Amino acid sequence: MTQHAENYSSELQMAESLMQADPQTVRHAFHKMDKEALLAFAENMINTPLEDDSQAVFDALLGAFDQCLERERPQQIKEWIESGKEVRDFVPPHDPLKNRLQEAVEAFKAKREEQRKQAIAERLENLKLKQSILGQIQALAAHEETEGSLGEMRELMRQWKEIRHIPHEHQEELYAAYKLAVDQFYDNHSIYMELKDLDREKNLETKIDLIKRTEALKEESSIRKAMVGLNKIHEEWKNTGPVRKEISEEIWSRFKSASDGVLQIKKAQQASIDAERQVNLQQKMLLVEKAETALAALPSSPREWSQVSKQVDAWMEEWKTIGPVPAEQNEEIWKRFQTARNGFYTERKQFFKQLDSAREENLIAKLKLCVEAESMQDSEDFQKTADALQALQDKWKAIGPVPEEHNEGIWNRFRAAFDNFYTRRKQWMSERKEQESGAVQLKEAVLVKLEALKTESDISKMFGELKGLQKEWNEAGFVSGKRFHSLNNKYRALCDELFGKYRETAQNQRRAQMKTNIDKLVQGPNADSRMNAEERKIRDRIAKIKEEILTIENNKSFFALAKNADAVLKQFDDKIEQLKQQMAKASEEARMLRDARSQHAS
Repeated sequence: MTQHAENYSSELQMAESLMQADPQTVRHAFHKMDKEALLAFAENMINTPLEDDSQAVFDALLGAFDQCLERERPQQIKEWIESGKEVRDFVPPHDPLKNRLQEAVEAFKAKREEQRKQAIAERLENLKLKQSILGQIQALAAHEETEGSLGEMRELMRQWKEIRHIPHEHQEELYAAYKLAVDQFYDNHSIYMELKDLDREKNLETKIDLIKRTEALKEESSIRKAMVGLNKIHEEWKNTGPVRKEISEEIWSRFKSASDGVLQIKKAQQASIDAERQVNLQQKMLLVEKAETALAALPSSPREWSQVSKQVDAWMEEWKTIGPVPAEQNEEIWKRFQTARNGFYTERKQFFKQLDSAREENLIAKLKLCVEAESMQDSEDFQKTADALQALQDKWKAIGPVPEEHNEGIWNRFRAAFDNFYTRRKQWMSERKEQESGAVQLKEAVLVKLEALKTESDISKMFGELKGLQKEWNEAGFVSGKRFHSLNNKYRALCDELFGKYRETAQNQRRAQMKTNIDKLVQGPNADSRMNAEERKIRDRIAKIKEEILTIENNKSFFALAKNADAVLKQFDDKIEQLKQQMAKASEEARMLRDARSQHAS
């Protein structure tokens, strides 16, 4: 057996042992398991009977598996970067375990559905069987007694007990009819007293055993198992016949006392729930205070109103996730929170109502945009005009609403200029496609040359020819549609590959030059002093780069809500990436310098 097989076998054993544990314990153990162990648990779970909380356990397992994948992500990104690839192109590697887990998920769903259908069918079949037995018991109770009546009754009661669950909506009615028939049989028939007493003694033994089993449930650590077990015992108690009248009350008291003891577990759990609800109450009180603070310090501009409104909405979403609070405080705290929110939105409505006067100014601004759009609709410079019209549309969106009675009319006027231009542009593009076939042939020829250039060993020559081929590509003419994307993707892939080859060679040359410079330091006079000085320079350079990165990171937060924030933030991110590359080069220089120092010292 291979080492991997041995490990997997141990994971299966661990999964099997966990299947016997309390569900809460199992979910806690998931956070300590790796992907292989989680997969083993999932596959083993499919091969065991499903419990009521199996879905919750399986959901927790999937969450733990996703956390394993997230923990692996930083190392995967690091390896991606170290392999020379761009971080923005990162694609998580294929994980076969994830495919197997998905298969387990589908198998789990199928099994759960099958088990549900089987349970429904089984309960219906049990109902039919119990109804049949009940009819036989009722017949026995109604007919005159015979020597075999008691034996028949015992057999029917035994069969009744062996039949398990029936549909919930029939339980009370069926049990009441069963108990009535059994009581009628024992109370109305003059059977032999010794046989009657013997039968009730057996019922007494059965009920004493049920009391012992109930007492044993006090040691059960799982609340779920304890309560399921208690329900089953109570079901058996109902299905057990009467005992002697003089001890009936005593036996029932003992059974009730044992049951009450088991229920103390539920009370302890309720105490834990109450403590959790107190924590929820504190969290919701904090949201109430935030909402009331927002109402006390209202925004002064539409932008601020928009920002604070999003925050108020976010508080509402957070409120939904917190969970229940103590029942006696639920209505009060919700009323405070809702009052603060309603007050805020009332103030917001009043604020924007006061802005209606600005809508007349918006109407004038949009009329100007209509005039500009109409002046462009007959332009022959389709690309430039399309960009200009897009800019007008952006301005239109930024202006804001106009009086309601003018809204539709001014929009139709603005839109008509667009429709006229784009109808002409569509016709122009249709004619242009007929001219593209020559450009396609020229670009395909460039692709052939780029492919051949991959075998060029002279990097400088390759780079020079690559520049020339780029010029040919740009001068080949316009291509549109799917053909453009197909050709352009091949072109970019080939250029990226060739530029990558060039960059790799340049990087190797840079490392070689660095090594030559370090060797000169080592071999020259005052080598240690000069190497120390060089290392200090590198450390200072790294420190300055880190400081610059930190400054940019701080600046990003100030621009996060600015107009065109995405473009500004991308510039920041690109600058940070450049600085990190510079820092990586400096760190490599430092490493090479330390290696040279170690070799020099030895």
